[in-house]
Amino acid sequence: MKVWEYILRRLLLAVLVVFGVSVVTFFIARVVPSDPAALWVGPRPSPDQIAAARVKLGLDRPLYIQYFYYLGNLLRGDLGVSIKTHQPIVQDLRAYLPATLELVLVGMAMAVFIGIPLGVLSAARRNRLLDHFSRLIAVAAVSIPTFWLGLLLQLIFFGQLRWLPIGGRVSIETTLYQPIQTVTGFYLVDTLITRNWPAFWDALTHIILPAFTLATYAIGLTIRMTRSTMVEVLQEKYIVAARAAGLPERTILFRLALKNALVPTLTVLALSFVYSLTGAILVEVIFSWPGLGSYVTSAIINVDFPVIIAVTLIVTVFYVLINLVLDLVQVALDPRVVLK
Repeated sequence: MKVWEYILRRLLLAVLVVFGVSVVTFFIARVVPSDPAALWVGPRPSPDQIAAARVKLGLDRPLYIQYFYYLGNLLRGDLGVSIKTHQPIVQDLRAYLPATLELVLVGMAMAVFIGIPLGVLSAARRNRLLDHFSRLIAVAAVSIPTFWLGLLLQLIFFGQLRWLPIGGRVSIETTLYQPIQTVTGFYLVDTLITRNWPAFWDALTHIILPAFTLATYAIGLTIRMTRSTMVEVLQEKYIVAARAAGLPERTILFRLALKNALVPTLTVLALSFVYSLTGAILVEVIFSWPGLGSYVTSAIINVDFPVIIAVTLIVTVFYVLINLVLDLVQVALDPRVVLK
């Protein structure tokens, strides 16, 4: 199958998946006992105000008609209006989504640069001290509750050592005296583009603890997957021949063996990325990170179903697109993989 045919087929399947998720989430939101019209009006609404709000929100129409209107707006890129903020959800996402994506991307970078080298070295020194140490880290990383680890890191690095801030995206001093000019919404990128070095270092110190907390589970999985695949690859004949030829051990590990062991690890990292988008909710609450997690938490507390549905669709889109990109990367790295 040609690559473009495969991509087209997967995109069509992705559309069906997103459509199915939109149907399920929309009708579940309508079944849950709540009155969006009363929530829209605010505290102590009168019957006339509730009736007017039902008309404005389209809640007076039959359920299937409401969904068709919602689907039409969705196809135009309109995710609806938040019941709490009365603002278009797309406008809110422009403020909250970049913060979460930056947090997740930094966390995934930590998983790559910590997990893969530890997994490779653990396999190369199998049943030695470094191997036992790496396996202990991997087991601990996937076992420690996220909320407990976040609080522990705050206690150590802020409460005791005073090395890193306790939370937030930047300090109040940066907001007042070195404000960040928004270009992409990613503070680390925006401060580099505008050469706002004090704000860059401030944003960097603020993201370390929440990103590491979010990345811990992915680090553990990456270590375990990389080690297990590397153990198998290092027993292959071409690795034995490379060692007999006198190639440097670093070249054998990181250039020959790792390339063939990387495909399963990439699968773990891709799934961890999507998991982190939803797992960021708890991390953002702990570290007062103004991202998608905080936005969804507020929506759940206020029964803001349009926001909950919109965020669910956003995560679904990321999931199907990341899986598509992962399949294409696997084909590029391993010629034995065939597109079907």
